[in-house]
Amino acid sequence: MKHFSALVVVGSLGVTLGVTPVLAGGVTPHQAFYEMHLDGRMQNSSVVNVLGKSAFIVERDCDGWLSTEDYVIEFVTEGGNSDQILSHFESWEAVSGDKYSFDVIEESTFYGRKDYGGFANLAAGSMGNAFFSMAPDSELELPEGTFFPVQHMQRILEAADAGKTMMAATIFTGGEPDDALMKASAVVGGWQEAEANIDFGSLSAAGYWPVQIAYFKLSATGSEPEYEIKFLMQPNGVIRSYIIDYGDFSIAADITQIEGLDAPVCG
Repeated sequence: MKHFSALVVVGSLGVTLGVTPVLAGGVTPHQAFYEMHLDGRMQNSSVVNVLGKSAFIVERDCDGWLSTEDYVIEFVTEGGNSDQILSHFESWEAVSGDKYSFDVIEESTFYGRKDYGGFANLAAGSMGNAFFSMAPDSELELPEGTFFPVQHMQRILEAADAGKTMMAATIFTGGEPDDALMKASAVVGGWQEAEANIDFGSLSAAGYWPVQIAYFKLSATGSEPEYEIKFLMQPNGVIRSYIIDYGDFSIAADITQIEGLDAPVCG
């Protein structure tokens, strides 16, 4: 199971506020919780049902963004068998966009336990490098212009606000070496005015942009992505719901609870 680009997932809880500050780029520190279920499946899919929960925290320190993603998912297959996956993903991303680190703890009935991490560095106007604890002798080159996840989200929000409908980028999200670096093709739909179906408090917005992102490996030559994610994204970076499409089946997640988080006081 692939991670969700550090946009949907939980960890240590922050301090909630009556008024939540909006930081540069539009992303607002918050924690959000989601219920997950099967959205659709192809006839040849072995997955017949999905049950799960996910949570996502994005907060600020004085130098960067801290993101924590947790999810637990059960996949029910034909014949009534089931597999489970439990994942905890933490990352830190420099506000300057040139440094990123991550740690993953994952347990599943099909892969067992995995515990690994890594870090990446980018130099302005040149290529960068990524390193992984599970493959210490392997180094991944990052193309010039690579984005990290929060910076990528900020650019999508800026594009949406400017009325742009398409954005292509190379993003490094961490995870295992084969899946950490992807080409992302985003399509932003028109603004939709709609109230949220739960109380968002100070994080409320009058509507959202529908955003669809297709993820491709850098070596891909075909038109079919590895997976796609469809978001309902507010201007403050809050995701009301999302759908992850793996081709033969898709998972939907709907928000159930959300709270704003404190911002740091930096000298």
